[in-house]
Order: sequence, then structure tokens, then C-alpha cells
Amino acid sequence: MAKNSKPTQFYATMSTSIVLVLISLFLLIFFHSSNITNIVKENINILVELEDKLPSGSIENIKNTIEKYDGVIPASVQFVSKKDALLLMSKELNISQNSEENPFRDLIKFNLFNTDYSEDKIKEIKSAVELEKGVIGLYFENDSVDLVKTNLEKVSLGILILAFCFVVLALAIIFNTIRLTLHSDIKQIKTMQMVGADNSFIKRPYLREAFWMSSKSVLAVLIFVSVLCIYLIQTNSIFAEIIQWKYVALAVLISFIAAFLLQFLTTDIIINRFLRREGR
Repeated sequence: MAKNSKPTQFYATMSTSIVLVLISLFLLIFFHSSNITNIVKENINILVELEDKLPSGSIENIKNTIEKYDGVIPASVQFVSKKDALLLMSKELNISQNSEENPFRDLIKFNLFNTDYSEDKIKEIKSAVELEKGVIGLYFENDSVDLVKTNLEKVSLGILILAFCFVVLALAIIFNTIRLTLHSDIKQIKTMQMVGADNSFIKRPYLREAFWMSSKSVLAVLIFVSVLCIYLIQTNSIFAEIIQWKYVALAVLISFIAAFLLQFLTTDIIINRFLRREGR
């Protein structure tokens, strides 16, 4: 292969790597979407508002009752006093911490297992818990899950569109790279044809180069995805719960297949067309 094809090969490898990175990001979001939704479900607080000056014994009875409801995560059931609520919300809403102007009430918060989280289940618990003495009402937010799903779909679509644009760019670069290389090597190709070399022999060095370019692209993706996942896990954020290595491995595997299709098969098709045009 001609030496002057090296710069264009570099650009082809880079563009393929970018395509694979975007595909990997899309796959990671796609594979983890259900896991993200489940974690969000288990972190949505359901609040039970209590009457003022309720005895501690009554509060404990209500907590014990809530813990026994089907679907409730027992460890999540917590009492939050009106003072604690004021202290927490004053930081977020920038309101006065004056206890005499406290607009909040004592409450009990809890979460549901993701498999049990549904509006019907919450309404069922709401109907039961509001019958307890000292309970004013149960309040919950059901828009968070839908909002997370919508945002994930938007991000995934954006990455997919960007990946498609880079696929077009990568194919154009690969096509020009191979075409320039073949035209540079036309004398050697003609010589091999004259001595009776078959197409598979002529294509071999070009396909070998395409394989190595694919391997370099996959290696770049593997490094990028591994560093990204390890960094997110090391931050001790919610990503540590979300990331599952089996999905990461599957995303890299699909990226390897995509690299093979993008580089190896594209090279094979272009060379076959070139050789047919040259009379073979």
C-alpha cells in the first residue's frame, strides 16, 4: 500500500472511532434506561403529613403500619420533624428559618420498591394510611419517572442523529482513502493481474489494513468507555448503582461488530468495484 495513504488512514480511523464512541454512548443509555428508571422510582419520596404535636408513640405506630404495607422499603420509612423540614427547605427555597413562621408539618417519608411502584399501588396505600389517626394526608409526585424517560429518549435521539452524521462522514473518508490508495497502487495492481493473481490475493493487504484500522478504533472505544465508567463509579454518585458491566461489555461488542461492518466490509465492496472496473 502507498505511504501517502497514511494521513488519510489516520483520519478514517479517527472518524470511525468517533462514530463508535457515539454508538457506544447511545447503547449505554439504551441498555441502562430501565435500570435508571428503576432507581428513580426507588428514590421518589412519598410523604405522609401528620397532625401537629402528635405523641411519639403514635408516630411510631404509624411508621410501623407503613412498613408493613406491601411494596414499601422498610428501611426507607423515616420521620421528619417540621423543624428539620424547615431547615432543609430554607436552604433550597431561601426562606426564613424562623420556627414561628414554619409553614411545614411533621411528616413521614418512605419509598417503594421499583417493581411495586405504580400510581394504583400508591393510591391503595394512600387510602389505607389516611384512615390512621393523626394522619392528614399522603402526597406523592408521579411526574418524575415520565420526565426521566422523556429526557433519556431526547438524549438518545440526539446521540443517534449525531452518530448517523459521523457515519456518513466516516464512509466518505473511508471511500476517499481507499480510492486514493488504489489509484496510487494501480501499477502494482496491474502487474499482479498480468501475472495471474486472483482478486482475493490483491485485496488481502487492503483488507488486512482495514482490519487493523477497525481494531484501533475498537481499542479507542474500549479505553474511552472503560475510563468513563470507572470515573463515574469512583465519584460515588448514583452512577455507581446504575452502571452494569454486562451492558458495558455488550456495548463494546456491538461497537466491534459496527467497526467491522464500517471498515472491513466497506473496504471489500469498494475494492471489488474497483477491480471489476479495471477488467477483473
